Amino acid sequence: MERQNKNLKRNKLRIKVKNKRSYDMKKDQISYKINVLGIVQGVGYRPFVVRLAKECNIKGYVKNIGGIVEISAVGNKEAMDNFIHRLELQKPPGANVLSVDKKEIEYKEYSDFTIYKSGDEKQLPIISPDLPTCKICEQELHDKNDRRYLYPFISCVSCGPRYSIIRKLPYDRCNVTMDIYPMCKECENEYSDLATRRCHAQTIACQECGPYLIWNGPNGEEEVKEKAYKKAVSVLKNSGIVAIKDIGGYHFACLADCVKAVKHLRQLKGREKKPFAVMFSDVKQIKEYCFVSSKEEQLLNSDPRPIVLLRKKKDFSKEVCGESLDIGAFLPCNPLQILLLEDCGPLVMTSANRSGEPIIIEDEKVKALKEKDSLLEGILYHTRQILTPLDDSVLRMIGNKQIFIRRARGYVPLPIILKQKSKEVIFAAGGDLKASFCLYHEDRAYLSQYFGDMEDIDVCSAYEKNKIRMEKLFHLTPKKNVCDMHPEYFTVKKIYNSNNQIIRIQHHHAHIASVIAEHGLEGRVLGIAFDGTGYGTDGAIWGGEFLLCEKEKVKRLGHLSYITLCGGDEAAKNADLVKNCFLINEGIESKDDNSSLIKAALDFKLNTFQTSSMGRLFDAVCAMLKIKDYNDFEGECAGLLENLAIMALEKRKKPYPMRLTISRENGMIIVSTKGLFSQIKKAMEEGHERQEIALGFHYALVDIMKQVCEIVKKEIGITQIALSGGVFLNRVLTEEIMKCLNDKGFKVYINEKVPIGDGGICLGQAYLAGLMKK
Repeated sequence: MERQNKNLKRNKLRIKVKNKRSYDMKKDQISYKINVLGIVQGVGYRPFVVRLAKECNIKGYVKNIGGIVEISAVGNKEAMDNFIHRLELQKPPGANVLSVDKKEIEYKEYSDFTIYKSGDEKQLPIISPDLPTCKICEQELHDKNDRRYLYPFISCVSCGPRYSIIRKLPYDRCNVTMDIYPMCKECENEYSDLATRRCHAQTIACQECGPYLIWNGPNGEEEVKEKAYKKAVSVLKNSGIVAIKDIGGYHFACLADCVKAVKHLRQLKGREKKPFAVMFSDVKQIKEYCFVSSKEEQLLNSDPRPIVLLRKKKDFSKEVCGESLDIGAFLPCNPLQILLLEDCGPLVMTSANRSGEPIIIEDEKVKALKEKDSLLEGILYHTRQILTPLDDSVLRMIGNKQIFIRRARGYVPLPIILKQKSKEVIFAAGGDLKASFCLYHEDRAYLSQYFGDMEDIDVCSAYEKNKIRMEKLFHLTPKKNVCDMHPEYFTVKKIYNSNNQIIRIQHHHAHIASVIAEHGLEGRVLGIAFDGTGYGTDGAIWGGEFLLCEKEKVKRLGHLSYITLCGGDEAAKNADLVKNCFLINEGIESKDDNSSLIKAALDFKLNTFQTSSMGRLFDAVCAMLKIKDYNDFEGECAGLLENLAIMALEKRKKPYPMRLTISRENGMIIVSTKGLFSQIKKAMEEGHERQEIALGFHYALVDIMKQVCEIVKKEIGITQIALSGGVFLNRVLTEEIMKCLNDKGFKVYINEKVPIGDGGICLGQAYLAGLMKK
């Protein structure tokens, strides 16, 4: 009994001592729950946090939750301050930290700092786009002593596919299409070792356990792995066309310097004139063919690896670039492309589809295409499934601004962060041309990838599938739907099948709102929206607009004078038809064979419509100068007219002086084209060069825009100018007007984060809907 009492006292003493030690430890320690927002999944962020915590003597855990990283951290104040400070400043390659939010919590004791199993709480995520092969993986790819030597799917925490292969969040192996590949022992060891670059790399694989290449030849015969690769290289080197499965879908590829191969590719694509993009092995090789500024070089080497339009020094052949002064150049974004470029030299790389159709991601569809057309000599594909189709992104530098033509691989699904927050989830349908949509909630606008034109049923299907996919992936259920005003748009009709609140936004208002949204502009803004077509509030086709915008409100202050066109949709392609309509409007006699028929159609109002389209004015001037009388692809005539203006500037030629005039109709500013074609006719009769006249036309537009801006500044006091619409892809026009207005004290803004054409209007639609009260 006495012994029991002694033991009891001893145990009580131990308990007291332990509790005292625990209390003292607790007194000295602080605990934080830390949420890290940004691109922090799929980039090795958790192993990075573990290493950092151990260096700072912090205990706790890190785990993925929904789309963020959650950290529970315990340590003394000095250690904790150091840890949080380094979290805010440091990050692994590929990560992009937007915020580090901390909250002190009740003390909890940990013995170490570890990675916990991911949670599935519904957080609004930021998902990494697909990442290009990093320098270290590229070195390993070429290292004969490395076990991943020449392995075309080499990757690590800093590179490889991300968005294109993810099924759901969190970004773990079980939630991506790599889940069907059990790791071999060596890969498993790397995956679990904090000291390696592939610790928790969800795309980790090697020759033994990962995806592999398959060659499907002319008669359906197949080879795998190295033999498959060699077959593809052989066909390419012998002037053939190969369909290649890349990260976001299939490309058609052929030698860029082989005229025969490129001609065959045009037949296969059904693409008669539109320029092709060319993939080069490195910037040094690009500089042999193109002029490359330092900013263009940065853009080429940036993680998205976009196609960048560059002024060419020399051409491959007209079959590649047509009449364009530019080459769409880009660099490899994955190991397979790196290897192909080294073995074959510059390659034409274009989406593997017929023109107007969406990019293909299904193996069977490409095989069916090969069966139909013998010009496609083989398919080099792989066993990793693609879930999201992603075209190559396309940009050009205008002045010091990067301007999107197409926003897709490498940028999607990164959100545009807006000043204005929306409590409701908004779905913005965009337009039917260069279709893309937007999901907007809180301060984040998630734009989809580019799909193409909705006149193609497969494009509509891809649009619908990816809408469902993005809503599910981001846990967003729209309560408001917003669309264009055009009554015949597929995107408009589709929205009316929903029970959600529906808002309709005028096309050019959405263009300007997209600039206001991405730049976070406040107060009144004068928007100049120049493009080819957009349904107006008066039923006319707008396209040369001056809009007063403030918050969700808009007032049309002015526009290009209306012209009556005939021919319906044909007018968007037939520059000669449009030219004759302008000539008839000015009372100028035309010697064209069909001018009398056009006049009759206008007189009897047969299939006619009114338009203020700046795009159609460019077409008409192009045809008037006898450069081209028909658009074989969208924007061709306008591009050729711009080419002449560029050549005039490069040769230091003087612009032929011409002018447009301004009048007022019921307070509306009207930019009149009356007399413009008489001036062009006179210049041609006097023997002036087309380059001088083309440059003169551009300068006349710059001058009239400046005049309108000065009128609005004087009458209303507006100095903020927003430029949007496809016409502002014109480098001469845009650089000149921005310089001119900046010199006059205006602040000029333009789309830099979303496409300046119709691919960006969904952002403007979403932003305006967020401002509107029920």
